[in-house]
Amino acid sequence: MDISIYKLKTKFQNLLMPICEKLVKLKVSPNQITITTVLLNIVFAGLIYKFSDYKLIYLTVPVFLFLRMALNALDGMIANKFNQKTKMGVFYNEAGDVVSDTIFFYVFLRVIGISEIHNLLFVFLSILSEYVGVTAMMVDNKRHYEGPMGKSDRAFLISLLAIIYYFIGNQYFDYILILAIVLLIFTIFNRVCSSVKGG
Repeated sequence: MDISIYKLKTKFQNLLMPICEKLVKLKVSPNQITITTVLLNIVFAGLIYKFSDYKLIYLTVPVFLFLRMALNALDGMIANKFNQKTKMGVFYNEAGDVVSDTIFFYVFLRVIGISEIHNLLFVFLSILSEYVGVTAMMVDNKRHYEGPMGKSDRAFLISLLAIIYYFIGNQYFDYILILAIVLLIFTIFNRVCSSVKGG
């Protein structure tokens, strides 16, 4: 069973199409958006770490992650829909996502008090799930995004944790991370099975 926010991708892209067209007219390239997104992640992770004592900053996390999802969608839309896809862009896109997730997730989970082992497991399995999704292309020539804890789902989880942390603190967060880790393991299994079956 594949349940993921990623399935809303088409509707999300339709909403972003006017912005996408404007960026194309401005001659903004997919690679420029990708690199900018990575740099924004690094800067924002630094801000979260620096100002972790100011709880109001946690309410900006959902806004930032939504912006990041929009930028991630826009670089792909410009590349695919406007024939600007490049070989180097593929590397930028995949590596950029991993770098962004690793830095931001680790810093965020650390400052909200998640145990180090759960933090590292979550980050590691997040990376592994994306690696498996890319590796699947060698099996059935298709990049796999199956859930239930894909990239969009992880962004939603982190946003939810940020909001909860602002209002009531981090009680039971480690249990939530354990559940997320289990879902990541299932996600990896799901992607491997789907690829092997040619899904």
